[in-house]
Amino acid sequence: MTASRLDPLFRPSSIAFIGASERPNTPASRGLRNCLRLGFKGGLYPINPKYPELFGARCYPLLADLPGVPDLAMIALNAEATLEAVAACRDAGVKVVVACSAGWEEQGPEGEARASRLRDLLAGSSLRLLGPNCLGAGNPAIGMSLGYNSSFESMAHRRPGRIALVTQSGAMMGGLILNAEDAGADLGLYAHVGNAMDIGMEEIVEHLLADPAIDVIALMIEGLHQPRRFLEVARAARACGKPIVAFKAGASELGRQAVMSHTGALAGSDEVFSAVCREQGILRVAESEDLMPAAALLTSWKSRAPVGDGGLLVFTLSGGAASILADECQGSGVPIPPLAPGTMARLEAILPSYVKGGNPLDVGGGVFSDPELPRTSLAVAIEDEGIDSVLWVGVGAPRDERSKLMLGQALDVLGPHRKAGAVVPVSGYPQEAGFERARELGIPVLRSLRAAATLIGQVRAARRPVVAPGIPGESLPDLPPGSLVDEVRSKALLVRLGIAVPASRVATRVEDVLPLARELGGPVVVKGLAEGVAHKSELGLVALALATPEAAQQAAIDMVRRSAGPSIRGFLVESMAPRGVEVVLGIKRDADFGPVLMFGLGGVSVELFRDVAFGLCPLSPEGARRLVGLTKASTLLAGFRGQPEADVDALVAAMVRLSQFAARHADRLAEMDVNPLIVLPKGQGVMALDAVIACPEPGA
Repeated sequence: MTASRLDPLFRPSSIAFIGASERPNTPASRGLRNCLRLGFKGGLYPINPKYPELFGARCYPLLADLPGVPDLAMIALNAEATLEAVAACRDAGVKVVVACSAGWEEQGPEGEARASRLRDLLAGSSLRLLGPNCLGAGNPAIGMSLGYNSSFESMAHRRPGRIALVTQSGAMMGGLILNAEDAGADLGLYAHVGNAMDIGMEEIVEHLLADPAIDVIALMIEGLHQPRRFLEVARAARACGKPIVAFKAGASELGRQAVMSHTGALAGSDEVFSAVCREQGILRVAESEDLMPAAALLTSWKSRAPVGDGGLLVFTLSGGAASILADECQGSGVPIPPLAPGTMARLEAILPSYVKGGNPLDVGGGVFSDPELPRTSLAVAIEDEGIDSVLWVGVGAPRDERSKLMLGQALDVLGPHRKAGAVVPVSGYPQEAGFERARELGIPVLRSLRAAATLIGQVRAARRPVVAPGIPGESLPDLPPGSLVDEVRSKALLVRLGIAVPASRVATRVEDVLPLARELGGPVVVKGLAEGVAHKSELGLVALALATPEAAQQAAIDMVRRSAGPSIRGFLVESMAPRGVEVVLGIKRDADFGPVLMFGLGGVSVELFRDVAFGLCPLSPEGARRLVGLTKASTLLAGFRGQPEADVDALVAAMVRLSQFAARHADRLAEMDVNPLIVLPKGQGVMALDAVIACPEPGA
């Protein structure tokens, strides 16, 4: 399927409304009324044998009675009747149908059987289907809106925009569009995919990437039906310069399965999705209320000078707001640089003596003596070479004369300027009428100080180059047999991957521990080996820093005496490792995106502090370094409080090699932990102190 195959969905020349009636608020009636109200540029054909006319449009008894075959048909009948209508549309040559009814897979065995019949109707035909269980689609430029919840009654579509919205939630779509329209985030196209039996979110995004009228794509995601295809369209969007902004529901801990490794416990689907967004440059918002404002910010700023090389000018009429924004911007990674000496000199020439120039620039105290000060001072500050974007912060909502005047002055400067700008009210709300000029000029109005700092930070981050993907490795070892690979065999595999481990010996009996410890020399570690045990320290099967062979043997005796659980089948005796920075490397196979690598601070506290980051396998060296930089471990590795700088190059090499191994065995490797991995001082490499691999048998 090519993207052009969806043109009849978004740009139909005619639409049939099967199931429209004299009741104005039924789905097909509402879709028809919306299109009539918005001035749809094409044929509108309600179909119902009971009426000669509906809402001023001629009504036809049957699909076959229409003057021509419609491009698009909206079917608003019950599920069984929908099957008959789809068959009629297929036979008549309709190109796309929107099936509104529920009663399919979501309703148990009977619904699943009905869905199978619907698939059979579509099989082998050219007919495409959006839905079922669907609110339809819209195109403001041609006056098309099939949405039928109450929010669509209030939509005006005053300004066709360059944002496309694709959502998996029908109830959310109306609210998102209405709030976006009121706030100036104008839409070009929108669609709800419903059950996505045929046309899914991923295919619509592919279509949007080829549409020259769309600049930014907003996604409201509940779950990915085609995750690998989603990954491909995300890469394509990045390549063609069309940003994607996404809100995804389902970030909670509920429903996670029991797992064997630390990585398995921490690598939920939401963390992996966040990693995909970061790697592909998708701007992921944490709150649904920020989805459309973020898209508006991306759209507006796309037509301005690039953002990211300079910093943000905070221009405010409130000292308190300036302080709050300084803190929020720091937390969001938004630089607020000092103004250049030349800029400061020009500001001092126009500012009252009691108003201090700088960034943030608070001129609130001077507006009473000089009403033009907000305009003249902003016009000076915006020209600073270190500034690439501006956030104007109001005090009063634009309802009284003075507040309207000051906002108007800001828009006089921001509107025509090449640098990106946005405004945020301290009082009032973005949808109110006083901000209409900002909306007309394409200047985003953001909902709060925190939201402004967060979204600006995310937009800046979305402009950064993404790291190169990894490449498959060479000479990778096979996976050992068995569902749980013990520490001894796991470490042997790490050695084959080029990752060092401490010198060790395996004792099958307690009495063998003493001579083996003497053979190794120096302080040793003794670990009890028990079948099926992944985390030995939690069962008291690890003894550290044993200074003498006799102490090592006594530790083994104590383990046997204390053991009330799994039977100890032997002991691992190994040399104490040198000191370094403890980190964890882990692998988990994600159901959607395949193996991911986890990096973070290691040891027993990894799940407590959760200071970890994830990346898809295989990693490139740049990708591995990016993961390190996302955690607090990076501070320790750089040499914290006089400690030597750690061997980050060796760490990166280990991460890349392990990720290549995981990608090579993506079909069987389920989980893997290397914890802790000691990163030694620079030039001395890394050393794995413990490892476990889980490989469930096929069908497990």
